Amino acid sequence: MKNRLYLLLLVVFAISISCNQQSSDQAEGEQGTDPIGAEIDALSVRIKRDTANSLLYQQRALKYLEQSRPNQAMRDMLMAIQLDPDNAAYRLTLSDIYLSMGLMDNCAESLNKALELDPENTESMLKLAEIHLILKNYRKAVRNADQAIAIDKSNPLPYFMKGYVYAEAGDTVNAIKSYLDAIDRNQSYYDAYIQLGLIYSTAGNSLAIDYFNNALNIDPQSVEALYALGIFYQEAGDVDQAISTYNKLLVVEPQNVYSNYNLGYIYLVLMGEYEKAIEFFDQAFLLKPDYYEALYNKGYCLELLGEYQQARDIYNEVLEIEVNYEKAVAGLNRIYGK
Repeated sequence: MKNRLYLLLLVVFAISISCNQQSSDQAEGEQGTDPIGAEIDALSVRIKRDTANSLLYQQRALKYLEQSRPNQAMRDMLMAIQLDPDNAAYRLTLSDIYLSMGLMDNCAESLNKALELDPENTESMLKLAEIHLILKNYRKAVRNADQAIAIDKSNPLPYFMKGYVYAEAGDTVNAIKSYLDAIDRNQSYYDAYIQLGLIYSTAGNSLAIDYFNNALNIDPQSVEALYALGIFYQEAGDVDQAISTYNKLLVVEPQNVYSNYNLGYIYLVLMGEYEKAIEFFDQAFLLKPDYYEALYNKGYCLELLGEYQQARDIYNEVLEIEVNYEKAVAGLNRIYGK
């Protein structure tokens, strides 16, 4: 019944899938009710006065993109490019719009065009690396990062990106080396410390503690680092440190569902303190009402305490949320007739 809550790797690449046209039209009707909408209105007035100013179209496109209105942003950027076709920065903005729409091929095409116009533009190289990573073209992603490094060896980002690519490709040795290269260029590179911690945590290596603590030295209230450290201690069987770390996290974020759940798990499985475990499973379920695993574990604690009728009621409640949940069915079978 052991629960393992896998940490999501810190992703430097995010795709925002666009709203449909109906949502875009709806947003247009509401644009005056927020600051970005007011900025769009102001830019629209300026564009009417100066229709040949390509920069104004780009500025408005970026505001549309902030509002998740890619169709309007696309129209403005195509106009900007029509007015100034040799501007590499406009191709970069266009690539962001394509990325927000999930159009990877178009995004890559825009970035390659930006590089044609400005061959030493490291931003284009790194964005291409992102696209190739998303598409799992790992060699191309590394090649793009290396191109950026050749132009600026002091920038930690391409090294970090290579580390992420290598980690995704399963090349842990090169991933570690690349993350360390990023830290060599920026001793306060929080993201690199987190990724190194995750790598060593997965391997059960106590070096993970040092890297998570380095991240916490940079950001003492990092929920991500505290949770990762708590998971490491928990899976290493260091109960006291795990409890201490999860409690620190709950000071920072009292409504963290999974820290409450994991504390319940520790008290249930590792310490056998069932009543204490119930408190945390109750809190996790209160914070996440569809968290049937937390509810089931509360029922299991009650069963272990000999409170069979209450346990039976809980198991039935679990089955109302998750029909045919095997553990709840098994629990009912165990206590049948008791």
